[in-house]
Amino acid sequence: MTRLFITAALGVLAGTLLFGGAARAGMRDCAEPGVLSFIDHRFDYKARRYLQADLDIVGINTVTNTRYAPRDEMHPIERVYCHAKVEMNDGHRRDLWYMIEGGMGYAGLGDRVRFCISGLDPWYADGRQCRSVR
Repeated sequence: MTRLFITAALGVLAGTLLFGGAARAGMRDCAEPGVLSFIDHRFDYKARRYLQADLDIVGINTVTNTRYAPRDEMHPIERVYCHAKVEMNDGHRRDLWYMIEGGMGYAGLGDRVRFCISGLDPWYADGRQCRSVR
């Protein structure tokens, strides 16, 4: 029993470390500091690695909850859809679209955050103008 508890605790800790704090259970607020911090840090990585650009998020503001999709018989995943404006270090102000998916974190523990910044998805991984996370 103790061994199982230690294994479960290590799994939750690993999820928190892997997802920059965004894997905490019960997170449903678009303006949650952990969610915004995760987006900021993850974008830094993606900008360098995939866009090969020296872009950085300077500020995230005007955060709003755009839609809520509760969990039910037809939809097993609860989703909160969010929108914000981001100030970039290149002087542009862009739309940030993101969603928080309940129970989709590491090993099904906690939440997962998916995001897209309009104009910075050259392969349309999230559809044209970030459609899949709107």
